[in-house]
Amino acid sequence: MQAPFASSMSLTKNLSTVLVVVGILIACYYPSAFSQLPEYAIQRDVVYGGGQVKASAQPATRNLLLDAYFPVAGGETSRLNPAVILAFGGAFHRGDKGDFHFNEDGASDSSMADYCMALVQRGFACFSIEYRLTPEDPVFPDHFDQSILMPKALLESPIVTGRVEFVRKKMGLPPLNGRSRERLWNATFAAVEDMEVALNFVRSNASVYNVDPARIAIGGFSAGAMTAINLAYGAQADVQAVVALSGTNWGHALDKTVTETAPPLLLFAGQWDLPGIRRGSAYIVNLLQSRGVAVSQAWVPGFGHFYPMQAPSLSAQFEKVSIIDRLTHFLNENLRVRSG
Repeated sequence: MQAPFASSMSLTKNLSTVLVVVGILIACYYPSAFSQLPEYAIQRDVVYGGGQVKASAQPATRNLLLDAYFPVAGGETSRLNPAVILAFGGAFHRGDKGDFHFNEDGASDSSMADYCMALVQRGFACFSIEYRLTPEDPVFPDHFDQSILMPKALLESPIVTGRVEFVRKKMGLPPLNGRSRERLWNATFAAVEDMEVALNFVRSNASVYNVDPARIAIGGFSAGAMTAINLAYGAQADVQAVVALSGTNWGHALDKTVTETAPPLLLFAGQWDLPGIRRGSAYIVNLLQSRGVAVSQAWVPGFGHFYPMQAPSLSAQFEKVSIIDRLTHFLNENLRVRSG
C-alpha cells in the first residue's frame, strides 16, 4: 500500500503537470492573457482651445476641454505612438467627453472614455474632446466655404431633424423653430471647427504626449462621427483614418469635396439603427468607393443606435469580430509606420 504522503506528493505532481499544460494552452490560444498592458497616464480637462458661444446675445469665448490618455513607460514617455481623437454623440445637443453612457432602446453604449481606455491599453494615444453644443448658441465659423455645405433649408425637413426633435423633447426643450434651427446649423459647423482645433492641438503638443503627428485618426459616435466625417471629407483635414460609429452625412456636401486622396473610413451601424443613419451610411459608402477611397463597413446585429464596444460586428464578408477589435485592427492597418 502506498503511503498517504507519497500519494499526496503524486497528486501534487500530477496537478502541477495539468496546470502547466493548461497554462501552455492558454498562452497558445489566448496570448493576450499573458501580455503586459502598457503603462499609461490620463490628463483630464486639458484646455485645447476656445470657442465662441452666445451668438444671438453678447458673444463670449469659452474654454474647450479634452481628456488625454497616452502610453508611458517607467514614468517617462514611450516611443512615438499613433493617436485617435474621438467626439461623443447626442444630436449636437447633449453628451460628454467622459464616462457618459446613453441608456436607450434597451441598450447601454460605451462612452468615449471607455473607447479611450481600451485604445490606450492597445498602444494608442487617445483624446476625448468636448465641443460646442446647440443650447450654447455657438457662433458659426465664418471661414467655412458656404458653397460646399448642404442647403440650410434641409433643417425644415422632419427626415433630417426627427432625431433632434426627439432629443429636445427628452431634454425638456421646445420643438425647433427659426432661432433654434439656426443654432443647430451653427453647432454643426462649430463642432467641426472645434475638432480641427483639437487636431491642431494634438499635433502642436505631439512631444508632450509622444504622439506621431503623421499617424492621427479622428472619429466618434453619432453627432461626433458626423463631425469627424465633415472634418476629414468635407474640410479635407490632414488625417490618416476615420472611424464612424453610427455616423451619417450632414453638414458638408461631400459629393463636392471627396477626392481619391481622402483617408480610409471604418463605418459602423446598428442592425436597427436610425433610418437616417442607415441611409446616410449607404450613401457615404457608395460615394467614397466611387472616388476610390478605401471603406470598411460593419453592422452590429441585434442593436439599434446604441451598442457597447464589446458587441459583435459583422462585415460585408460576414466576419464576426467585436467592435473594439475591428476598430483596433483598422487603426493598426492604417496608422502603422510606413517605410519610404
